[in-house]
Amino acid sequence: MRSSRAPRLRLVAAFTVVALVALLTAVLAPVTASAHDASEAPAELKLRAGMNDPKDPNIAVLEFLPEKVSVVAGEKVTWLIDGPEPHSVTFVAPGSPVPSAETDPSLFVGSGTPTDYDGSTLVNSGVLPLPTQTDGATFSMSFSKAGDYTYYCVLHPEMVGTVTVGDEDVNTQAEVNAAARKERTKYLAEGRAAKKKLAATKPRSTKNSDGSSTWTVQMGASTAHTDVLAFAPTPSEVKAGDSVTFVNNSKAPHTASFGGALVPQNPLAPEVQQPQPGPSPQTLTAGVYLNTGWLPPNTGATGAPLAARSYTYSVADPGRFEYVCVLHLPSGMAAELDAG
Repeated sequence: MRSSRAPRLRLVAAFTVVALVALLTAVLAPVTASAHDASEAPAELKLRAGMNDPKDPNIAVLEFLPEKVSVVAGEKVTWLIDGPEPHSVTFVAPGSPVPSAETDPSLFVGSGTPTDYDGSTLVNSGVLPLPTQTDGATFSMSFSKAGDYTYYCVLHPEMVGTVTVGDEDVNTQAEVNAAARKERTKYLAEGRAAKKKLAATKPRSTKNSDGSSTWTVQMGASTAHTDVLAFAPTPSEVKAGDSVTFVNNSKAPHTASFGGALVPQNPLAPEVQQPQPGPSPQTLTAGVYLNTGWLPPNTGATGAPLAARSYTYSVADPGRFEYVCVLHLPSGMAAELDAG
């Protein structure tokens, strides 16, 4: 415990067709292409594993920045994982399945920092940063032989990166930084547009036979490269006797957890993973810990059905009820329900 790609914004100043074509060719060239050989490889190449929007922590970029790098054997590669949304850098042995912390919780813990990795074993940073790492975390390793090494984030299956090890076409740090900036700019624009769309979502309700209403609140949103870690605006028209159904249509698991200080902070705690005090529906009560459990992501026709991704609370009395997603509380995924 992450949506088609937004167009790049370009400033093009061209006075002839030849100049325009040359400029576009340079801008659109693959970021991994270079003419550098092993003698120009830096002693350490630094890149980033995901990031949150510095202007809005609700927006998490779920990509390695940049996605592809080229290094020489023995060169140190370091990933910055500064959160608040956590990630991992995880390499698996040939023939092994794509790693997922949902099916293998042991992946939350790192396997150590290797040197001279040859691709034959699992190497895992673990999920970082830890709660105690307020300045973020780093993970470093080197590679012993030529080849293409694919790696993953165990929390976000769409996060896939490649390290190519060879003697030619290696990247300088300046090239990596430039590629990361281009990707980051595009993905942040994509996430900000998705957040704006989620925030503009109009509350929906259905009338019940007794005259009450059942309101729907969306839990986050996803794009090809980002997660929006926020709830859709809670409807202001909720009255005592109504119900509120939380629905997860994003590509990340979420909770809707009530109870203020009673809410556990550890997303792996059983009382967070499982609904409390039991299955939906439950009556919303002030001063009581209530939790949807981990509502699974919407992964399409083969994933969890709508019923498994939904949870309903009935509102018996007027009041203000704060709720959070325990999995994404560090990214500010919190809101409140005012029932009149």
